Amino acid sequence: MMERIATYWGERSPREQWMLGVMFALLAATLLWFGVAVPLDRAQRSARAALVEATDRNAAIRAAVKQLKTLPRTPAATGATAPIDQFVGQGAGEAGLTLERAQAQGNDRMEIAIASVRPVALFSWLAGLEAQGVRVETMSARPSPTAGSVSVQAVLVRGEGQ
Repeated sequence: MMERIATYWGERSPREQWMLGVMFALLAATLLWFGVAVPLDRAQRSARAALVEATDRNAAIRAAVKQLKTLPRTPAATGATAPIDQFVGQGAGEAGLTLERAQAQGNDRMEIAIASVRPVALFSWLAGLEAQGVRVETMSARPSPTAGSVSVQAVLVRGEGQ
């Protein structure tokens, strides 16, 4: 194969060899530009935009958490009589949230999971629960496949915090 290329190259005049060399150099530069540089630039811009969006969401969630921490922890009489699983389930339904899992762990404690919820809706609902005497003991939130939403697992407890 190499012999055929060398023979073909040797049959060309010096002027044709220069023209073919320039053509191959331009072809290589074009392939390098459009095959490597442009896709890398697009990926970098996309990653930068995703980082900015995630940073904004993080700041909004932190502000909501800070606001929730300032709420009083006194239980109200409205949630004190109903079992916690019924009370939380009814509150979630009224707030338009779908509980993927709601498992009672006694009369005053339950574990919940929500597949996809907007942080604003979640924290508004949790603030309403805290105003009625149900507080969050532990919570884990991760980004969900739906843009701008999180999936949540939490343990809710009725009563005073520490």
